[in-house]
Amino acid sequence: MKRKESLMSLVAVMVLALATVGHGQGSKKQKARTPKLPAAVTEAIKTECPNCIIAKVTREKEHGIMGYDFEFRNGQGEMDVAADGTILERETQVPTSKIPPPALEAIRNAGGTILLTETDEVRAEIKDGKVVKLDSPTIRYEADLVKESKTSEVVVTSDGQVTEGPKWKTKMRQGG
Repeated sequence: MKRKESLMSLVAVMVLALATVGHGQGSKKQKARTPKLPAAVTEAIKTECPNCIIAKVTREKEHGIMGYDFEFRNGQGEMDVAADGTILERETQVPTSKIPPPALEAIRNAGGTILLTETDEVRAEIKDGKVVKLDSPTIRYEADLVKESKTSEVVVTSDGQVTEGPKWKTKMRQGG
C-alpha cells in the first residue's frame, strides 16, 4: 500500500513538474511541453530514486540522443536519463568528509569557499549518436565555490586531477 502511494505521489509530482515547464526556442535544450515521458525513463526514475521529488525536468538532445535532465528537491541531486531509460549521470550531494583527500585538496586549491559538494557518477556516455554504457561508473567530484562577488564550479577526479577548472563569474544580484 505504501509503495502504491509513493508511486502515485511520484507520478503526480512528475505531471505537475512537466506541466509547469515551458517550451524553449532556438536551442538544443528544450523544456518538455507536454507531461509525457517515455515509459523507460519513468521506470528508471522509479527504480533509481523512488523517493525523489522532482523539481524540474528538461528535455534535451545531445549528439542526436534525446535525454531528460531531472533536478530533485531537498538535496536529492540530479539525474540525466536517455530516452531508452539508460541512466547517463547521477549527481548527489555529499559532505566534504566523504570526498577522498586528494580530490578535496584539489577542490580547496581551486580557491574560494566551498558552498556545496556533489558526487557525479557517470554511468554511460553518448558516442557517435549512441548511448554507450560504461563497464564501471566514472566518479567525479564537483564543488560550487564562491570568492568575493564571484562564483564558480570545479570538477575533479578521485585522485585530485582537475577535469574542469573554475571559471569565475560575477554573482547575479537578487531582485535586480
